[in-house]
Amino acid sequence: MQPSASPAEVTQAFRRKARLLHPDVPGTGDTQAFVAIKEAYDVLGNADRRAAYDRPIQRPVVTSPPEHRPAPTATASLRIPRASGPPLAVWAIFGTMLIVGIYEVVVHVMAIPPSPAVTPIAANAPSVAPQTPAERQRAANPEAPRQLAGTPNFYVIPTAGVTVLWRIDQEKKALVPAGRLPPFSAVQALRLYRQNGLIEVKVTDTANGFVEAARLAPGDVNAARNAYCAYNAGAPPTNGEVLHQVGAGPGQLALENRSAQPVVVKLRDEAGTAILSTYLSPGGHARIDGLPEGRYRPDYAIGELWSRACSRFAAGMRAKRMTDFAALDALTPLAIPPDHPGAPPPSDISDETFHRD
Repeated sequence: MQPSASPAEVTQAFRRKARLLHPDVPGTGDTQAFVAIKEAYDVLGNADRRAAYDRPIQRPVVTSPPEHRPAPTATASLRIPRASGPPLAVWAIFGTMLIVGIYEVVVHVMAIPPSPAVTPIAANAPSVAPQTPAERQRAANPEAPRQLAGTPNFYVIPTAGVTVLWRIDQEKKALVPAGRLPPFSAVQALRLYRQNGLIEVKVTDTANGFVEAARLAPGDVNAARNAYCAYNAGAPPTNGEVLHQVGAGPGQLALENRSAQPVVVKLRDEAGTAILSTYLSPGGHARIDGLPEGRYRPDYAIGELWSRACSRFAAGMRAKRMTDFAALDALTPLAIPPDHPGAPPPSDISDETFHRD
């Protein structure tokens, strides 16, 4: 840059250097160098300060005090110095920083590995055909969710329309439909493509697909199952409603729910088969008739929002098992939670153990 550079040229030169030397720039960032060029620009980029630096140089050179200076003659002339730019120290800083910056940029660029080839993805997906009557029928009756390959960390949420699973057509270099995913299907999300709002998901061990990001919610398999059960819970059972029964006989069982939450009670025979499953509302009482005689051990679960689609509580479920087998008349009345003094307390069991019939 010449000492006579215009303000626009000074600003342009400073911005080029600042883009390389700013501390936030990886590889070429240099705090001290950036401060130095900023100080130089504060002088050169300000018209008043630049003029102040130039002004002492532009004054006439005085070689002796005024009182001893000889009077000029007709042939004498004043020595007026040639106008010059900022001090050489300022330009030296600019020159040094420019050389160092160019060297660092070249080293940085040569160290960057080449970018891998990426197959472009069409920004706009093809339109989806309207639902057929069969698809509308499936929407009215919930379809079982799917689980794709991998370790699920997202699941499909119920939204208007069909959730399409897309794939890349390598010949057309565009997205084409590869299938549909029922609500609450569990998938492993790999990466988000912000330019078209798609999330790449693992479909098989060797193939991936794409789903609209707006149709996915974070959650593992258990979260997807609980969301499905809650969404398809249906009407809650009535107090004393029999959910499942095997066999018949003259036996009776009186039950009482002393908790503030709904309860489901199961009677299991000595083979482990559940011959009865019944629902009790909070504080509810019920008497179940027509049970086969035998010795049974009760299991019970306390929770919220019993789901008819899943035959389980969709939230807050805690399952327990009583320790001893007994005849129906010895179990009646059966209080939940049990209050038999001196009896062993019920033991915790897994949700899967409780749900097994």
